[in-house]
Amino acid sequence: MPYRQIAAMPAQSKPKTLTRLLDLLQAIPRRSYVSAQTLHTRLAERGHVVTIRSVQRDLQMLREHFPLEVNENSKPHSWRWGVEADQGIGGMNAHEALMVALAEKHLRTALPGHMADSFETVFEEARRQLKKIDGPAGMPRWVDKVRVVSPGLMQRAPRVDDRIHNTLSHALLKGEQVEVYYARVSPTTPDRVHSQRYILHPLGMVLRGSITYLIASQGWRKPPGFYALHRFRRARSTGQPVSLPDPEWTLDDWLASGQAQFGMRPDDPPLSLSLACSQMMANMLREAPLGPDQEIESMHDGRRHVQVTVADTWELRWWLLGRSADVQVLAPSALREDIRQGLKQALDIYDGRFVMPFTERFEPD
Repeated sequence: MPYRQIAAMPAQSKPKTLTRLLDLLQAIPRRSYVSAQTLHTRLAERGHVVTIRSVQRDLQMLREHFPLEVNENSKPHSWRWGVEADQGIGGMNAHEALMVALAEKHLRTALPGHMADSFETVFEEARRQLKKIDGPAGMPRWVDKVRVVSPGLMQRAPRVDDRIHNTLSHALLKGEQVEVYYARVSPTTPDRVHSQRYILHPLGMVLRGSITYLIASQGWRKPPGFYALHRFRRARSTGQPVSLPDPEWTLDDWLASGQAQFGMRPDDPPLSLSLACSQMMANMLREAPLGPDQEIESMHDGRRHVQVTVADTWELRWWLLGRSADVQVLAPSALREDIRQGLKQALDIYDGRFVMPFTERFEPD
Protein backbone atom coordinates (compact mmCIF):
# COMPACT_ATOMS: atom_id res chain seq x y z
CA MET A 1 0.00 0.00 0.00
CA PRO A 2 1.75 3.22 -1.11
CA TYR A 3 1.86 6.03 1.41
CA ARG A 4 -0.25 8.97 0.24
CA GLN A 5 0.65 12.57 0.86
CA ILE A 6 -0.88 14.10 3.98
CA ALA A 7 -3.19 16.75 2.60
CA ALA A 8 -3.48 19.08 5.55
CA MET A 9 -1.70 19.99 8.75
CA PRO A 10 -3.36 20.88 12.04
CA ALA A 11 -3.42 24.47 13.22
CA GLN A 12 -0.16 24.01 15.17
CA SER A 13 3.07 25.14 13.42
CA LYS A 14 3.89 22.78 10.55
CA PRO A 15 7.44 21.78 11.64
CA LYS A 16 6.29 21.00 15.18
CA THR A 17 3.25 19.11 13.93
CA LEU A 18 5.30 17.13 11.43
CA THR A 19 7.80 16.15 14.13
CA ARG A 20 4.98 15.04 16.40
CA LEU A 21 3.33 12.96 13.66
CA LEU A 22 6.62 11.28 12.77
CA ASP A 23 7.28 10.51 16.43
CA LEU A 24 3.75 9.15 16.74
CA LEU A 25 4.25 6.86 13.74
CA GLN A 26 7.54 5.61 15.17
CA ALA A 27 5.87 4.91 18.53
CA ILE A 28 3.28 2.57 17.00
CA PRO A 29 4.36 -1.10 17.25
CA ARG A 30 4.12 -3.67 14.47
CA ARG A 31 2.78 -6.67 16.32
CA SER A 32 1.11 -5.84 19.59
CA TYR A 33 -1.58 -3.19 19.86
CA VAL A 34 -1.19 -0.10 22.05
CA SER A 35 -3.79 2.35 23.27
CA ALA A 36 -3.92 6.07 22.49
CA GLN A 37 -3.13 6.63 26.18
CA THR A 38 0.18 4.72 25.84
CA LEU A 39 1.04 6.61 22.65
CA HIS A 40 0.22 9.88 24.42
CA THR A 41 2.72 8.94 27.17
CA ARG A 42 5.40 8.10 24.60
CA LEU A 43 4.90 11.43 22.87
CA ALA A 44 5.19 13.23 26.21
CA GLU A 45 8.52 11.47 26.80
CA ARG A 46 9.71 12.95 23.51
CA GLY A 47 8.68 16.45 24.55
CA HIS A 48 5.29 16.81 22.82
CA VAL A 49 2.60 18.55 24.87
CA VAL A 50 -0.75 17.45 23.42
CA THR A 51 -4.03 16.10 24.73
CA ILE A 52 -5.14 12.48 24.38
CA ARG A 53 -7.96 13.74 22.18
CA SER A 54 -5.39 15.29 19.82
CA VAL A 55 -3.53 11.97 19.66
CA GLN A 56 -6.78 10.18 18.80
CA ARG A 57 -7.49 12.68 16.01
CA ASP A 58 -3.94 12.30 14.69
CA LEU A 59 -4.30 8.51 14.59
CA GLN A 60 -7.54 8.71 12.66
CA MET A 61 -5.99 11.13 10.18
CA LEU A 62 -2.81 9.04 9.77
CA ARG A 63 -4.90 5.94 9.19
CA GLU A 64 -6.12 7.51 5.95
CA HIS A 65 -2.55 7.78 4.62
CA PHE A 66 -0.62 4.92 6.24
CA PRO A 67 -1.35 1.20 6.73
CA LEU A 68 -2.38 1.40 10.37
CA GLU A 69 -4.72 -1.09 12.03
CA VAL A 70 -7.15 -0.27 14.82
CA ASN A 71 -8.63 -2.85 17.16
CA GLU A 72 -12.14 -1.49 17.62
CA ASN A 73 -13.11 -4.41 19.87
CA SER A 74 -10.82 -3.17 22.64
CA LYS A 75 -11.91 -0.45 25.03
CA PRO A 76 -10.29 1.95 24.49
CA HIS A 77 -9.33 1.31 20.88
CA SER A 78 -5.74 0.22 20.25
CA TRP A 79 -3.38 0.63 17.31
CA ARG A 80 -0.54 -1.04 15.42
CA TRP A 81 1.07 -1.08 11.98
CA GLY A 82 -0.63 -3.25 9.38
CA VAL A 83 1.06 -6.30 7.85
CA GLU A 84 1.59 -4.47 4.54
CA ALA A 85 3.83 -1.89 6.20
CA ASP A 86 7.20 -3.12 4.96
CA GLN A 87 9.71 -0.44 5.79
CA GLY A 88 7.59 1.71 8.09
CA ILE A 89 8.86 5.17 8.94
CA GLY A 90 12.59 5.54 8.75
CA GLY A 91 13.13 1.84 8.11
CA MET A 92 16.57 0.71 9.26
CA ASN A 93 19.13 -1.05 7.14
CA ALA A 94 20.85 -4.32 8.01
CA HIS A 95 23.80 -2.72 9.82
CA GLU A 96 21.53 -0.50 11.90
CA ALA A 97 19.32 -3.49 12.71
CA LEU A 98 22.34 -5.47 13.90
CA MET A 99 23.46 -2.62 16.16
CA VAL A 100 19.97 -2.25 17.66
CA ALA A 101 19.63 -6.01 18.21
CA LEU A 102 22.94 -6.12 20.08
CA ALA A 103 21.94 -3.08 22.13
CA GLU A 104 18.67 -4.79 23.09
CA LYS A 105 20.49 -7.92 24.22
CA HIS A 106 23.19 -6.24 26.28
CA LEU A 107 22.00 -2.74 27.19
CA ARG A 108 18.25 -3.04 27.71
CA THR A 109 18.54 -2.86 31.49
CA ALA A 110 20.38 0.45 31.12
CA LEU A 111 17.31 2.07 29.53
CA PRO A 112 15.06 4.12 31.79
CA GLY A 113 12.28 1.74 32.82
CA HIS A 114 9.43 3.86 31.52
CA MET A 115 11.15 4.22 28.13
CA ALA A 116 11.97 0.56 27.56
CA ASP A 117 8.47 -0.20 26.30
CA SER A 118 8.54 2.70 23.86
CA PHE A 119 11.74 1.28 22.35
CA GLU A 120 9.98 -2.03 21.68
CA THR A 121 8.94 -0.75 18.25
CA VAL A 122 12.59 -0.18 17.33
CA PHE A 123 13.61 -3.59 18.69
CA GLU A 124 10.82 -5.29 16.74
CA GLU A 125 11.90 -3.57 13.53
CA ALA A 126 15.51 -4.68 14.08
CA ARG A 127 14.49 -8.31 14.62
CA ARG A 128 12.25 -8.21 11.54
CA GLN A 129 15.00 -6.77 9.35
CA LEU A 130 17.55 -9.37 10.50
CA LYS A 131 15.13 -12.22 9.73
CA LYS A 132 14.94 -11.03 6.11
CA ILE A 133 18.70 -11.27 5.61
CA ASP A 134 20.38 -14.51 4.63
CA GLY A 135 23.50 -15.48 2.82
CA PRO A 136 27.22 -15.90 3.40
CA ALA A 137 27.45 -12.69 5.45
CA GLY A 138 25.44 -14.44 8.14
CA MET A 139 24.08 -11.28 9.73
CA PRO A 140 21.00 -12.95 11.25
CA ARG A 141 23.31 -15.33 13.07
CA TRP A 142 25.77 -12.68 14.28
CA VAL A 143 23.58 -11.73 17.26
CA ASP A 144 23.73 -15.35 18.39
CA LYS A 145 27.52 -15.36 18.10
CA VAL A 146 28.29 -12.30 20.24
CA ARG A 147 28.02 -12.19 24.03
CA VAL A 148 29.14 -9.87 26.80
CA VAL A 149 30.70 -11.95 29.60
CA SER A 150 31.65 -10.38 32.91
CA PRO A 151 34.87 -11.56 34.57
CA GLY A 152 34.59 -13.58 37.72
CA LEU A 153 31.97 -16.03 38.92
CA MET A 154 28.83 -16.03 36.80
CA GLN A 155 25.81 -15.18 38.96
CA ARG A 156 22.17 -14.95 38.00
CA ALA A 157 20.73 -11.44 38.01
CA PRO A 158 18.42 -10.79 41.00
CA ARG A 159 14.86 -9.80 40.26
CA VAL A 160 14.13 -6.05 40.22
CA ASP A 161 10.60 -4.78 40.75
CA ASP A 162 9.53 -3.12 37.47
CA ARG A 163 7.55 -0.37 39.20
CA ILE A 164 10.47 0.54 41.45
CA HIS A 165 12.85 0.49 38.47
CA ASN A 166 10.50 2.82 36.59
CA THR A 167 10.22 5.20 39.54
CA LEU A 168 13.99 5.36 40.12
CA SER A 169 14.92 5.73 36.45
CA HIS A 170 12.25 8.40 35.93
CA ALA A 171 13.53 10.35 38.94
CA LEU A 172 17.10 10.01 37.69
CA LEU A 173 16.07 11.28 34.27
CA LYS A 174 14.17 14.27 35.70
CA GLY A 175 16.74 15.06 38.40
CA GLU A 176 14.33 14.53 41.31
CA GLN A 177 14.90 13.20 44.83
CA VAL A 178 13.26 9.94 45.88
CA GLU A 179 11.94 8.64 49.18
CA VAL A 180 12.86 4.96 49.41
CA TYR A 181 12.88 1.98 51.74
CA TYR A 182 16.11 0.09 51.14
CA ALA A 183 17.03 -3.32 52.56
CA ARG A 184 20.47 -3.69 54.09
CA VAL A 185 22.01 -6.92 55.35
CA SER A 186 23.38 -6.57 58.87
CA PRO A 187 26.95 -7.90 59.30
CA THR A 188 26.07 -9.12 62.79
CA THR A 189 22.74 -10.76 61.83
CA PRO A 190 23.14 -11.62 58.12
CA ASP A 191 19.97 -13.74 58.07
CA ARG A 192 17.86 -10.67 58.90
CA VAL A 193 17.19 -7.93 56.36
CA HIS A 194 16.37 -4.46 57.68
CA SER A 195 14.52 -1.95 55.48
CA GLN A 196 15.53 1.61 56.20
CA ARG A 197 14.00 4.85 54.95
CA TYR A 198 16.18 7.28 52.99
CA ILE A 199 15.78 10.43 50.95
CA LEU A 200 18.15 9.85 48.05
CA HIS A 201 19.50 12.16 45.36
CA PRO A 202 19.86 9.94 42.23
CA LEU A 203 23.04 10.75 40.30
CA GLY A 204 23.54 7.81 37.95
CA MET A 205 22.96 4.16 37.24
CA VAL A 206 25.69 1.53 36.81
CA LEU A 207 25.46 -2.00 35.46
CA ARG A 208 28.09 -4.08 37.18
CA GLY A 209 28.04 -7.72 36.17
CA SER A 210 24.59 -9.14 36.90
CA ILE A 211 23.57 -6.34 39.28
CA THR A 212 22.31 -2.84 38.50
CA TYR A 213 23.09 -0.08 41.01
CA LEU A 214 21.62 3.35 41.56
CA ILE A 215 24.36 5.88 42.34
CA ALA A 216 22.91 8.34 44.83
CA SER A 217 23.81 10.62 47.70
CA GLN A 218 21.84 11.46 50.81
CA GLY A 219 22.08 15.21 50.38
CA TRP A 220 24.35 18.17 49.77
CA ARG A 221 28.03 17.42 50.36
CA LYS A 222 27.22 13.80 51.22
CA PRO A 223 29.40 11.26 49.35
CA PRO A 224 27.54 9.18 46.74
CA GLY A 225 27.09 5.46 47.29
CA PHE A 226 25.90 2.30 45.53
CA TYR A 227 22.34 1.08 46.04
CA ALA A 228 21.45 -2.26 44.43
CA LEU A 229 18.14 -1.98 42.59
CA HIS A 230 16.91 -5.37 43.79
CA ARG A 231 17.14 -4.22 47.43
CA PHE A 232 14.69 -1.36 47.08
CA ARG A 233 11.38 -2.22 48.73
CA ARG A 234 9.51 1.02 47.99
CA ALA A 235 10.26 4.19 46.05
CA ARG A 236 8.46 7.40 45.20
CA SER A 237 9.57 10.68 43.70
CA THR A 238 9.36 13.71 46.00
CA GLY A 239 9.41 16.23 43.15
CA GLN A 240 12.31 18.06 44.82
CA PRO A 241 15.42 18.75 42.71
CA VAL A 242 18.59 16.73 43.19
CA SER A 243 21.64 18.37 44.75
CA LEU A 244 25.05 17.37 43.42
CA PRO A 245 27.70 16.38 45.99
CA ASP A 246 29.87 19.07 44.44
CA PRO A 247 29.20 21.56 41.61
CA GLU A 248 31.95 19.91 39.54
CA TRP A 249 30.84 16.32 40.25
CA THR A 250 30.41 13.99 37.26
CA LEU A 251 29.65 10.29 37.14
CA ASP A 252 32.60 9.58 34.83
CA ASP A 253 35.12 11.27 37.14
CA TRP A 254 33.66 9.50 40.16
CA LEU A 255 33.91 6.08 38.50
CA ALA A 256 37.40 6.85 37.19
CA SER A 257 38.55 7.31 40.80
CA GLY A 258 37.91 3.60 41.39
CA GLN A 259 34.49 3.80 43.04
CA ALA A 260 33.01 1.09 40.81
CA GLN A 261 35.34 -1.41 42.49
CA PHE A 262 33.63 -0.82 45.88
CA GLY A 263 35.13 0.06 49.23
CA MET A 264 36.64 3.41 48.26
CA ARG A 265 36.24 6.20 50.78
CA PRO A 266 36.30 9.79 49.45
CA ASP A 267 39.48 10.69 51.38
CA ASP A 268 41.39 7.42 50.85
CA PRO A 269 44.73 8.05 49.12
CA PRO A 270 45.81 5.67 46.35
CA LEU A 271 48.16 2.81 47.22
CA SER A 272 51.69 2.42 45.98
CA LEU A 273 51.35 -1.33 45.46
CA SER A 274 54.41 -3.57 45.33
CA LEU A 275 53.94 -7.20 44.30
CA ALA A 276 56.06 -10.28 43.70
CA CYS A 277 54.44 -12.27 40.88
CA SER A 278 54.96 -15.50 39.02
CA GLN A 279 56.11 -15.26 35.41
CA MET A 280 52.64 -16.27 34.21
CA MET A 281 50.95 -13.55 36.25
CA ALA A 282 53.50 -10.97 35.12
CA ASN A 283 52.69 -11.83 31.49
CA MET A 284 48.99 -11.34 32.19
CA LEU A 285 49.64 -7.98 33.84
CA ARG A 286 51.76 -6.85 30.89
CA GLU A 287 48.77 -7.47 28.63
CA ALA A 288 46.23 -5.91 31.02
CA PRO A 289 48.03 -3.56 33.47
CA LEU A 290 46.61 -2.67 36.86
CA GLY A 291 47.36 1.00 36.23
CA PRO A 292 48.97 3.42 33.74
CA ASP A 293 52.22 3.71 35.76
CA GLN A 294 52.76 -0.04 36.16
CA GLU A 295 56.39 -1.23 35.97
CA ILE A 296 57.63 -4.83 35.89
CA GLU A 297 61.19 -5.93 36.65
CA SER A 298 62.96 -9.24 37.25
CA MET A 299 63.72 -10.41 40.80
CA HIS A 300 66.71 -12.45 41.95
CA ASP A 301 64.50 -15.47 42.82
CA GLY A 302 63.05 -15.72 39.31
CA ARG A 303 59.78 -13.97 40.08
CA ARG A 304 58.76 -10.58 38.70
CA HIS A 305 58.41 -7.38 40.71
CA VAL A 306 55.35 -5.26 39.87
CA GLN A 307 55.06 -1.65 41.03
CA VAL A 308 51.83 0.27 40.37
CA THR A 309 49.55 2.91 41.87
CA VAL A 310 46.02 1.62 42.55
CA ALA A 311 42.91 2.47 44.56
CA ASP A 312 42.44 0.57 47.82
CA THR A 313 39.19 -1.25 47.05
CA TRP A 314 37.39 -4.46 47.86
CA GLU A 315 37.93 -5.53 44.26
CA LEU A 316 41.69 -5.23 44.69
CA ARG A 317 41.62 -7.27 47.89
CA TRP A 318 39.39 -9.96 46.36
CA TRP A 319 41.79 -10.19 43.43
CA LEU A 320 44.86 -10.47 45.69
CA LEU A 321 43.21 -13.19 47.79
CA GLY A 322 42.05 -15.08 44.72
CA ARG A 323 45.47 -14.90 43.06
CA SER A 324 47.49 -15.59 46.21
CA ALA A 325 49.27 -18.61 44.69
CA ASP A 326 50.78 -16.33 42.03
CA VAL A 327 50.87 -12.93 43.74
CA GLN A 328 52.52 -11.85 47.01
CA VAL A 329 51.98 -8.39 48.46
CA LEU A 330 55.29 -6.79 49.43
CA ALA A 331 53.98 -3.32 50.30
CA PRO A 332 52.26 -1.44 51.78
CA SER A 333 52.66 -3.32 55.02
CA ALA A 334 49.07 -2.77 56.23
CA LEU A 335 47.63 -4.32 53.07
CA ARG A 336 50.17 -7.16 53.25
CA GLU A 337 49.00 -7.93 56.81
CA ASP A 338 45.31 -7.79 55.81
CA ILE A 339 45.90 -10.31 53.01
CA ARG A 340 48.02 -12.52 55.30
CA GLN A 341 45.23 -12.55 57.90
CA GLY A 342 42.65 -13.34 55.25
CA LEU A 343 44.67 -16.29 53.98
CA LYS A 344 45.30 -17.51 57.52
CA GLN A 345 41.60 -17.33 58.22
CA ALA A 346 40.84 -19.36 55.09
CA LEU A 347 43.41 -21.98 56.11
CA ASP A 348 41.88 -22.20 59.59
CA ILE A 349 38.47 -22.84 58.03
CA TYR A 350 39.81 -25.63 55.82
CA ASP A 351 41.65 -27.13 58.81
CA GLY A 352 38.35 -27.29 60.69
CA ARG A 353 39.04 -24.52 63.20
CA PHE A 354 36.06 -22.21 63.80
CA VAL A 355 36.73 -18.57 62.97
CA MET A 356 34.54 -15.52 62.64
CA PRO A 357 33.50 -14.45 59.10
CA PHE A 358 35.45 -11.84 57.20
CA THR A 359 35.02 -8.32 58.52
CA GLU A 360 32.38 -6.07 57.02
CA ARG A 361 34.82 -4.06 54.93
CA PHE A 362 35.48 -7.13 52.77
CA GLU A 363 31.81 -7.37 51.86
CA PRO A 364 29.70 -4.85 49.86
CA ASP A 365 26.30 -3.64 50.99
